[in-house]
Amino acid sequence: MLRYVIKSKGSRVYRGRYRIGKDPKIHDVSLDTDKKYIAEAKLRKLVEEEEMAALGLGPSRSLRKAAERALSDHLADFLADLKARQRGKHYLQHTRNRLKLLFSACGWNRLTEINADAFSQWRAKQKMSPDTLNHYLGHANSLLNWAVKNGRLSANPLHPVGTVETRGHERCVRRALSDAELAKLVQSSGKRGLIYLLAAYTGLRRGEIKQLVWDDLHLDGPHPYIEARAATTKNKTRAIIPLVPVLADGLREVFQRRATAFPLVFRTGIPSAKTLAKDLTACGIPVVDGLNRRVDFHALRHTYATILARQGIPRRVAMELMRHSDSRLTDKVYVDTTSFSLFGALTKLSPPALSLIASLKSGKTCPKPGKGGKTPSSESEAEIVAIDEGRAPLGKAVPSWESAAMVPRGGLEPPRG
Repeated sequence: MLRYVIKSKGSRVYRGRYRIGKDPKIHDVSLDTDKKYIAEAKLRKLVEEEEMAALGLGPSRSLRKAAERALSDHLADFLADLKARQRGKHYLQHTRNRLKLLFSACGWNRLTEINADAFSQWRAKQKMSPDTLNHYLGHANSLLNWAVKNGRLSANPLHPVGTVETRGHERCVRRALSDAELAKLVQSSGKRGLIYLLAAYTGLRRGEIKQLVWDDLHLDGPHPYIEARAATTKNKTRAIIPLVPVLADGLREVFQRRATAFPLVFRTGIPSAKTLAKDLTACGIPVVDGLNRRVDFHALRHTYATILARQGIPRRVAMELMRHSDSRLTDKVYVDTTSFSLFGALTKLSPPALSLIASLKSGKTCPKPGKGGKTPSSESEAEIVAIDEGRAPLGKAVPSWESAAMVPRGGLEPPRG
């Protein structure tokens, strides 16, 4: 085994040179000290760790180097990788700010200092919403899983930590606007009314509407539509969004009045949250109703999903129009079920169903179709109506239990003993 320390001419610190086992490569490292006995001790420890790692009994060199680096350096590398993977600017800002706050609050300076108990204790003291706390955990897990994949950690220390229950604890619950409320908002908001109508009848998000250019709109032809570019959508997927006639007419009118030198459809910007709240208040529509449900710009997307559900659009079609990957997200999150008329739905029940319930309640046999309400009086007359014409009555093939011989006492098994 080769192992010794040297001090180069003109240098103030010692360097170490060593070789592990039969590996012919000679490693040269700086020991960062001008005292020989300290340099020899550091080199001895380094060689022992390398030998243990070579035998599979200790952490590898990459894990040891990652453990020595500051946590802020790992975060910077992680953010650079996210940026290279084309993650959005706002996502990068949220990730950076939340992880820095979490590291500072928990007192973590190295990857090896992160532990589940410290995170759970920090989370128990917070007054944030359950969704926000889950976002903090999600960002931390993303960083740690990235570190594991890149050989900087052997395992994710926050893997055992569970998420916070969000059902029933939402702070911001959105509601859909009714048809009357939407009509009032569109008619009384001036130029902004077309933007509200566009959001409520296409499901486009605020950022997606903001990036619309005239080349995205195809208003000619019998079926006008908007082509949402992949670069502007949330899931980075191109989508075709049909337009209802009244909306297409409104966009054509704007296009005719505006010079084509401006590529953006709405070059003056999209209404902010404060502007929408003022427009709602001016219409007499509460921003927050008695059930603590809020109307914001994204609530117009909820309105679109609810309109589709009320019009009886099939779930699979509604999912495509909403550009969701799962129909359960459309049904359970975006559709406002409080706008449905449950009592009105009961009036659509067919009379045969009601007559069947009445006959069961009275204890009488339901009359057969075409027999004038006559009930069979004997076993010979018993039969059930065949589903398909020409099929033999089931009552003739299966004997009635009333005429069958009963099993003797003692059951079906042979006597014992």
